[in-house]
Amino acid sequence: PLAVTSLFLSAALLFSMQPMLSRMGLPMLGGAPSVWNTSMVFFQAAVLMGYGLADVLARVGTVRMQAWVFAGLIAGGWLVQPLRLGGAPMASGDSPAGWLLGRLLVSAGLPALALSMAAPLLQRWFHGRTGRDPYFLYVASNLGSLGALMAYPFWVEPWLGLAGQAEAWRWGYLVWGVTVLAMGMASGGRGAAVASVMAASASARGGEAAAVGGAPGLRKLGLWALMGAIPASLLQGCTMFLTTDIASVPLLWVVPLATYLGTFVLTFDAGMRRPVALARRALPYLGVSLLLALMTRATQPVGLLMALHLGFLLAAGLACHGRLVEERPAAAHLTRFYLALAAGGVAGGAFNSLVAPQVFRSMTEYPLAISLACGLGLAGAGMRWAWKDAGVAALVGGGVLLAGGVADGMAGGHERVRDAGVFGLAALACWCFKGRPHRFGLAMLAVFAAGGVLETGWSRNEATLRNFFGITRVTRDAGGKFRQLMHGNTFHGRQHLEAGLRSVPLTYYHPQGPVGDVFRALRGRAGPGDGRGLRIGVIGLGVGSMCAYGQPGDSMTFYEIDPAVIEVAGRREWFSYVAESPSGPPRIVVGDGRLRLMEERDARYDLLVLDAFSSDSIPVHLLTVEAFALYRARMAPGGVLLVHVSNRYLGLEPVVAAAAAALGMTSRGNEDDNPTAAGQESSHWVVVANRETDLGMLRRAVQWKPCEAGAVARPWTDDRASLWSAWKW
Repeated sequence: PLAVTSLFLSAALLFSMQPMLSRMGLPMLGGAPSVWNTSMVFFQAAVLMGYGLADVLARVGTVRMQAWVFAGLIAGGWLVQPLRLGGAPMASGDSPAGWLLGRLLVSAGLPALALSMAAPLLQRWFHGRTGRDPYFLYVASNLGSLGALMAYPFWVEPWLGLAGQAEAWRWGYLVWGVTVLAMGMASGGRGAAVASVMAASASARGGEAAAVGGAPGLRKLGLWALMGAIPASLLQGCTMFLTTDIASVPLLWVVPLATYLGTFVLTFDAGMRRPVALARRALPYLGVSLLLALMTRATQPVGLLMALHLGFLLAAGLACHGRLVEERPAAAHLTRFYLALAAGGVAGGAFNSLVAPQVFRSMTEYPLAISLACGLGLAGAGMRWAWKDAGVAALVGGGVLLAGGVADGMAGGHERVRDAGVFGLAALACWCFKGRPHRFGLAMLAVFAAGGVLETGWSRNEATLRNFFGITRVTRDAGGKFRQLMHGNTFHGRQHLEAGLRSVPLTYYHPQGPVGDVFRALRGRAGPGDGRGLRIGVIGLGVGSMCAYGQPGDSMTFYEIDPAVIEVAGRREWFSYVAESPSGPPRIVVGDGRLRLMEERDARYDLLVLDAFSSDSIPVHLLTVEAFALYRARMAPGGVLLVHVSNRYLGLEPVVAAAAAALGMTSRGNEDDNPTAAGQESSHWVVVANRETDLGMLRRAVQWKPCEAGAVARPWTDDRASLWSAWKW
């Protein structure tokens, strides 16, 4: 019971620390989805360091000495409590990933290292004391991780603020430290030497028929690392997909991670072999379905898509981790086994978070991990790949390119039908190889690669930029009339290519839509009284469409955190709104809009626009009561706040209404879902003001209706934000 309790607590503390610290880091980095993936790399590295230190300690000295060294690390972790992600804000020239990793190292390095050591070291102590196979204890450890992860979005975050979470975590850490010391004393009470532990391991090896004996060689270590790296890479790819196209919030962080950890629970439990067999049967079907969804850029229905991505992650994790369990070593080598597994996890996570953004322009790492999971997760220990498999895969890829070229010429504007036809046949071709794992995986990879080539041509792609904040693409529409900016699957700006129409703002900013209404209302009111123009602040630059509404005498300031967006909007050959602004060159402030507004205490805007979404992901920290209090402080007398709440998955009007009501402000919404002009898109906007009279003629416009909080029982705050209350069921 003591071993189970200690391992359960260590895992629960480690995996509750991760979402808590990531949540603290979101406001400092613009709510970017990469915050979670970068944090995950840090904790994977902490696990690797912990497993490595445990492997060294397990081979030297007595168990009591190991316990005292461990106690020193635990005490060091206590001294940095309570946890907080403090320090100087990120400077404009800093690497966001490097800055975040540095803050995490200073704030949580010691406790994360101590907690990470627990799984291998405590299992080693248990085996040395009892002679029993200790691998079942890994189930207790992962159950602790699962419990903490699922509790965080549903119980911890809704009821405890960040300060309260850190304080509760601090005392939980103390309780865990006591249980570890108690187990150390019980295991090494008579000063048991390492030699005694090794002898116990040797005598018990007869009861470990399922484990592979003998010291592991480099090939075995490499296999363990690879089987750990593939699911770790898949985890990050799946998480990035969900958080980019929905919201960067703890709920959508922890569900994929909980799914990933669940595969450890199911595979390391000796009585749970059937799930692995079922997963290997389902993996080809899930793989080709996921290929089809990604290649056709499907966005609906969101529930089915989430289930598909998570289902594949579950099946692939079970297949890969099942191979790990089948080839696990005897208990004498378990620390080396866990060290290789952790090294693979770090490699997979770091590849996605740190290497891929520098090497790939698109999210190539996710299809690559999917293909590897299909090829290697299904392969048995004796299977070997052949050059013939690569040749067949190349033929499949070539066929996709040929079919895509022919279909594009015959599409006639029916792009969805074209995509479904080409990639439906490609998915069927891959499925035919499901009995040959290596050929199946290579064929999947060939289809993904061919699809990337076709997508570049079909979308009339002109440029792709990638960084910490995501993937930004400049494309032309199929008809050749517009140039567009895309982030994920969402348009973030569009401009006419025809010279005479380039000054017209398009998409969500069209003059016939809600934005045009607001500018007409502001200019229709009595002037400021000093003869000046409007002072306009915009959080989120896009392609600079708002510049088209400027007039001589106006001043316009944009707050933008993504350098790629600033580069795209500033290049006249792509988009000319900024270069040709009627009010003159706008001022562009680099950094998170909320943080930069806090610094500019003299800013007073007649109109403040909040439009800082990336794809469909929402920066939650910009929609809290504290954020709205800041916006009100930066509004001039009679000023208004205009919030863009268009979203395929979340109903954000009630969130804005609740925050406004909490501050005694008034709000009205306009959902323009029937655009009629060329280049216009459906959009949903909410205008917020201190008084109804500040809204001018919008008060009498039937399309601008008073907002109600509705299902949002309480406004979002920096400490608490419930995604469930805003979900479009």
